[in-house]
Amino acid sequence: MSASRLRLPRIRRARQLGAASGRAARDAPLNRGRDNEKILAIKRHTVIVEGTLAFRMQRAAAARAGDHGRDVATLPLLAARLAGGFTRPADHATLVPIVARALSELGFEELESVKTRPGMARAVLASLARIWAADIRFDDPRFASARLSDLGRIEAYLRSHMPMGTLLPPDLRDRATAGTGRARATVGDLHFHRLISIDPLWRPLITALAAVVEITWDAPGTLDRSWFPGTLLHTATQPSQDLICDVCADPRAEIVEALRWARELLSDGVTQASDIAITSADLGVWDDHMLVLAAEAQLPIHFASGVSALSTRAGQACAALADVMINGLSQDRVRRLSLLSPYLTEALPADWMKGIPTEAGLFEPEHWARSLEPLRRADGSSIAGTLMPVLLDLDVGPGAAVKLGETLLRGKSLGLWREALRLGPAAAMEMTLTSLRIADESDPANNVVWARAADLVGAPRPHMRLLGLSSRSWPRADGVDPLLPDHVLSEHDLVDLSRLEHDRLAFEVLVGHPASRATLSRSRRSVEGAFLAKSALVQRKVTERPRSRTRTPEHAFSEGDRLLARTEDALDLPRMQSVTVCWTDWTHRLEPTPHDGGFRKDHPAVIRALRMPQSATSLRRLLRDPLGFVWARALGMTAPELAVEPLQLDPVTFGDLVHELLRLAVERIEPTPGLVGATPEEIDNALDAAARDVAERWPLTQAVPPRLLWLDTIEEARRRARRGLTIDARFGPGTRSFSEVPFGTAESLGERTEPWDERQEIVIGQSGIRLKGRIDRVDVKPDRRGVRMSDYKTGTTPRNLGDVILNGGAEVQRALYAITIRQLIPEASTIIARLVYLDTMGPPAGLDGDILERAEETTLRFIDVAVEGLRNGIAYAGPDAFAGYNDLRIALPAALDRYQRRKQEGFDAAQQRLVPLWAEP
Repeated sequence: MSASRLRLPRIRRARQLGAASGRAARDAPLNRGRDNEKILAIKRHTVIVEGTLAFRMQRAAAARAGDHGRDVATLPLLAARLAGGFTRPADHATLVPIVARALSELGFEELESVKTRPGMARAVLASLARIWAADIRFDDPRFASARLSDLGRIEAYLRSHMPMGTLLPPDLRDRATAGTGRARATVGDLHFHRLISIDPLWRPLITALAAVVEITWDAPGTLDRSWFPGTLLHTATQPSQDLICDVCADPRAEIVEALRWARELLSDGVTQASDIAITSADLGVWDDHMLVLAAEAQLPIHFASGVSALSTRAGQACAALADVMINGLSQDRVRRLSLLSPYLTEALPADWMKGIPTEAGLFEPEHWARSLEPLRRADGSSIAGTLMPVLLDLDVGPGAAVKLGETLLRGKSLGLWREALRLGPAAAMEMTLTSLRIADESDPANNVVWARAADLVGAPRPHMRLLGLSSRSWPRADGVDPLLPDHVLSEHDLVDLSRLEHDRLAFEVLVGHPASRATLSRSRRSVEGAFLAKSALVQRKVTERPRSRTRTPEHAFSEGDRLLARTEDALDLPRMQSVTVCWTDWTHRLEPTPHDGGFRKDHPAVIRALRMPQSATSLRRLLRDPLGFVWARALGMTAPELAVEPLQLDPVTFGDLVHELLRLAVERIEPTPGLVGATPEEIDNALDAAARDVAERWPLTQAVPPRLLWLDTIEEARRRARRGLTIDARFGPGTRSFSEVPFGTAESLGERTEPWDERQEIVIGQSGIRLKGRIDRVDVKPDRRGVRMSDYKTGTTPRNLGDVILNGGAEVQRALYAITIRQLIPEASTIIARLVYLDTMGPPAGLDGDILERAEETTLRFIDVAVEGLRNGIAYAGPDAFAGYNDLRIALPAALDRYQRRKQEGFDAAQQRLVPLWAEP
């Protein structure tokens, strides 16, 4: 097909379009006339509201009524419309940073000493807003003062530094007043919908508009509105009779009762969600409870004031970044940030921290650099190259807030971060984020509304529940402006309608609305537990109805609430039956039950645990807490370890630190010159080198205190380690000393043969338990016929240390290590097993000879007894189960003392063959 034939359809189509355009041109005057008739038929009018809720509800009402000529606006938006020229009112987010710059750049007469205080910019803007609302001019001689002069300088600074087209409220009002001649064409007739009051700032504008357009005001309440030049449409009200106030335990209980009330209304099949509202004068105390419980209830609830930014993923991403930026680097904080930051989620593999020990604190950039150095992606590229620049910026702190936000955040989270930086300094980011709210995207016209009373006045509903009718919450006391005390500007001149009076009027308007039914609610106690008296607004003509926490509601608000109210339904659930039986076994039965421990004979998990090599610590748990042994070894239960920067090491970790110093020091001294022949200076040099090594290496694997405290901790550990190396009498010439000597580690890749082969298997007792572990220190004579074992302790020395042999099974390590040495060094005829406490200068507690042999026999006998009991399914709590240092106590009943007293006799009877050990000295 030729090119000319391809063009023919296009030419034909163009001719057709030209003909159609000609017909349209001929008919254009007729069409324009018809359109003008339609435009003239639409009468333009504007409804003025206050608050987001009334704004959205009026738009929904216009859409439902097909009122195409209705415009909905607030007074600032009305003024901006009349001012024209793309003018807009200055909002809070725009003004706060400019005020902050004014405070830093200008000098003041009275505000100079406080202008750098946190939150000063917002406080100044709040004072300016009150002055503007009261229509007070800073050049008015009636209000001349140094304080107002300072505020006037800030106002002048704002005028000269605001973005183009943005006007302060007084300037916007004046510009709008000058444009009232165009009001009939631009806004039409005005109707003020349910505004309780109008600030003096806007009254000159309204007076000017009254001469041009018709103005009406649907004015609720009984305030004096004689200044209003238009027509007042007084709303009929009915006396607040037959009001019922539910008296609840606390704010959370109020929310529970409110949701039950809403569920009951919705269940009648007639009431719609759009007919229901829940409100209070201030939502702060109830808002978090409403957010959580509404999600649990799955009710359609619209949050008119928005939801907390921190309740969203975007807000949590900002919070994670602020946490690291302000509080410093740590593994936990960086892990959380990497899960929430859009940039890090995309730039790093999901398992990028797999090679870093979870116990490592990583509080310094250099710690991160050394830990990230060996980590690679699947393609071989370095993870450190991506992450280290970010970590270095995070280490800078709030000074890098802008750069960090632009780098790590995206979309909504970046918008929240920028908004928080506009509202306050980066150092206060954590506090600023808590005040940010995100608009609820649901439609209030189709949902139950959770709103402030001041907002609900403009959009009342047939069913309203008023919360917080206590003396502290409703009405609220008037706040004193910290920058405008009464001696600077009297309250009468500054405030047209006080907060207390506004709350009182809002209450009267809501309960007196003729088309609504109001239900009241109050708390007996505050969140802190303080007693709350009822509000003065409900002192008369209100019937109080107590609502206990445990009452059975007619309509539950959620599945959990339903099961709590209907115990017969809850008891039919298998999980509830299991809980009930467990609770009965714990609290009512004296004999041991399956919920106290025990299991079937030769349980595979227990057999598997017993076949694993055991340490001295696990065998102590076996002897003194068989149930804990099963939990730890058979079920793998462990307490979580959080890498939080501590101010001091816990006792166990501090003991590990001392042992590490001892090991490193002995390795440097042995074999030359040898510990027995080393001088004090040589020991000190070895300890100094060990301390330097630990100071650099431990922060990569452990959570350690801040640097100054960490160095002090190392010094204390060094002092105790030196005592451990210098306390001993000489064991003989030529003696070799070994530190942290492993044994029974068959899977070890090491080739250590001195003082024994660490891979040699150690089997003890008739039960064939395999033993493995690490002895703190072993001294071996040249002929290997004399061996001295030392077990270092960093805890407090017991008073009767010299009388301790097994201590009820708590000190079995000396006996177990002696048994090990007899198998590994069979030629040894003299074995000394010692406990060395490093907190005092007292002598070590040693066992040898017949006493040591009897301790070995007793230990082996009771290990066989404990193993036989486990094989037979006997495993109950022992003495260590109730000790404060037991990290598995959380798995036991909460009232441990009563549980122990109730069950102790039964436990002892079931484990009667093991009980004699617990009385051993």
